[in-house]
Amino acid sequence: MKIKGKAWIFGDDIDTDAIIPGKYLRTTDMQVFADHVLEGIDPGFAGKVRRGDIIVAGMNFGCGSSREQAVLAIKHAGVACVVAASFARIFFRNAINIGLPLIETGTMVPCNEGDVIEINIKDGTVTAGGFKYSGTKMPDFLLEILLDGGLVAHRKKESAKDRFGRRSGAYSKSSILSDDGHLNLIVDLTAPAGSDKVLDVATGNGFLAFEFAKRVSDVTGCDMTRDMLLVAERIQREQGLDNVDFRVMDVESLGFEDESFGIVSCRFAFHHFTDPIKAVSEMARVCKRGGKIVLVDGLSSEDSAKSEYHNKIEQLRDPSHVRLYSEPELVGMLEAAGFKIIHARNWAADFYYDEWIKIADPGEEIAARVRRMMADSIEGDKLDLRVRFDGAGELLFTYSTVVLVAEKE
Repeated sequence: MKIKGKAWIFGDDIDTDAIIPGKYLRTTDMQVFADHVLEGIDPGFAGKVRRGDIIVAGMNFGCGSSREQAVLAIKHAGVACVVAASFARIFFRNAINIGLPLIETGTMVPCNEGDVIEINIKDGTVTAGGFKYSGTKMPDFLLEILLDGGLVAHRKKESAKDRFGRRSGAYSKSSILSDDGHLNLIVDLTAPAGSDKVLDVATGNGFLAFEFAKRVSDVTGCDMTRDMLLVAERIQREQGLDNVDFRVMDVESLGFEDESFGIVSCRFAFHHFTDPIKAVSEMARVCKRGGKIVLVDGLSSEDSAKSEYHNKIEQLRDPSHVRLYSEPELVGMLEAAGFKIIHARNWAADFYYDEWIKIADPGEEIAARVRRMMADSIEGDKLDLRVRFDGAGELLFTYSTVVLVAEKE
């Protein structure tokens, strides 16, 4: 994982009270932490720092109390990495657990404030002013936790790998995921050129990757679950497609150079991403200027109470579920990453409860509980899903989904 950003210079012994003063610790609002980050050293820092910037510091960064809010303040201010000669041990541990990238270099990296420097988290190196400096390479198990976005995200991803691995065959048989009409609609709206290189992230069984492969020269599909890709490779052989390559890879740390692809797509997976902003940032990084991102997912209600209840049911059915977003939220994330929406096409999909619950296979007790919650939502449409029974008494509902095609400006 490489990070390139503008350097902000701080000295030795920057303590946690300087990073986030104690008077702000009574809140759990991350924006408050971000708005006052490093206020004890530079009161205007929060207004100047930009997402992707890098802090470069001296010895003993993060000394003082054990407050994890110091790490949270830096992370939520958008700082991409902290490079320091050394870290206080508790701060270092908190950074790993929360997913703030950091490199310990032994001596302070010589650079000027405002210089653009490059970090390679995996090999522990820093490039500044044309020179490369070697830091301490993290043990693999710590690096894995860090790159996954912290300990909680790491455990959620490990659970997702296990669940998707066990159910990879069931996903390949889903009538919604394999719907030819929907797949054609997505590719038609994207309007790829024959020479385009396409990256399909969280590709699963590869349905969208295969549809793109019929119209472009080169497609790469990546997913963090190897068993899903094994099914995709079997389907690829059956279809005789030789222009698709599958790789085990997490969308939040893509192993590709900047601007490698003309099209980057993601279908029915965004609600599983533990750090959606980081995922969009990585998709944007590997997309060429003038290229396109294609984001397809189910939608949650713009009514906050309905959205909360909807996501509660989804998480009960499938613990790897993070959150379904409303259309304005998805659009906002793409626009914040420098994309202009050129198509927004809604598509309603009917799901029968039995097929939907079978894909996740949460066990009989949870399945019965989810069914009761779905049935109870009918009165007043508490989920905005039009949950209902058909003429044969079968429970079904209607997912609102959206196809967003956005151009990188």
